[in-house]
Amino acid sequence: MDTSPNVPDHPQEPQSYQGFQATSEAPKPRRSRTPLIAGAAVLAVVLLGGVLHRTLPGLVGEPEPEPVAVEEALAAYAGEYLLGEPAWHLDTSRLAQEVAEAWTEHVDDVGFSEQVAHDDFDAGIEFLALEERIEAPKNGADYRNDVVLTHNTWYAQLRDGSLASDGDPVQNPEDIKVLGNVEPWTIQYVVKADSDIHTLEDLAGARMVFPWADTEGLEQSALVLLAAGVDPLSVEVLTEEWLSRDAFVDGSADVLLQWDQVSNAELDHHERQGSEVRVLEIPEEVGETLGLIDPSYTNLTVEAGTLPNQDEDINLVATWETLYAHADLDDELVQELVRVVYEDLGEHTRYADVTPVESALAGVDPDDVHPGAARYLREQGVL
Repeated sequence: MDTSPNVPDHPQEPQSYQGFQATSEAPKPRRSRTPLIAGAAVLAVVLLGGVLHRTLPGLVGEPEPEPVAVEEALAAYAGEYLLGEPAWHLDTSRLAQEVAEAWTEHVDDVGFSEQVAHDDFDAGIEFLALEERIEAPKNGADYRNDVVLTHNTWYAQLRDGSLASDGDPVQNPEDIKVLGNVEPWTIQYVVKADSDIHTLEDLAGARMVFPWADTEGLEQSALVLLAAGVDPLSVEVLTEEWLSRDAFVDGSADVLLQWDQVSNAELDHHERQGSEVRVLEIPEEVGETLGLIDPSYTNLTVEAGTLPNQDEDINLVATWETLYAHADLDDELVQELVRVVYEDLGEHTRYADVTPVESALAGVDPDDVHPGAARYLREQGVL
């Protein structure tokens, strides 16, 4: 069967399709109006588009490019950090929590959490954790502190080599630097408002209670009394916690010794109970003498009305809750941390007496200040 295409070899007759006859004759030429009309329409659109583009920008013409989101670069020091603090039973203080919260909120790209390296109030181990990684008692994981909050008296002992520690000693204490004081702690001799004891000299022969068997607090009291010319052994000291408050309240003891915040829970308790008390002034010359022995001790003026039954300004001797970091902590980060402490921390604290920036370096050797902290403190005229 032939499957080749059927191509005729002779002219074909015209085919008729429903009344329209196709012819082999060439059609007569005629004018076509379609191209002219289409051209005019295109020209009108172009001209009109140009006018609209000039008079109504954005309505006609190329669409505006959509904005492209640009991610901001993170700070060079971005990351998670640890704030260490010596504490009993692995519980950080409210102040440490508030400092960590303030830093996390006010320093971009940074998160801070609190860490306790030891359950026995060991400042030496916290300082060591600034220098090297140590094992955490909670979970056994090793870690390193970035900042430490602790008393400046322990830092002074660290620098002179007298700080006892259950762990290894800090190898290079000169690399542990000061960021700034945060809160003053004061030595307070509390007496009844109607007591015959009005000066430190009157403490000779008195019975004094101290709520905690804390050797540092007792040592501080002994130094104060010696600087005031009072023999510490002439004061009978009771340290049993269970009898301290009761002995003072019922009159068995004449004096309540405290090493605490300027305004503190113990004073608040006596006021709530209707017990009238007052705090003895520590003369400025006593504070100056202590400062010669240990620069950690400074004089602190307490404004009238701050303490119970305080009608005028008085002087107390203060030590400080201070922030420390290793010299290798980023300078720019440290500058930001210090700024937040003195500009923003106050709005995060309910009970702490956050020190003003003017007292940031009270009792501090300028050579011990971290370079990043020094930047900010120079801007404030403190250094």
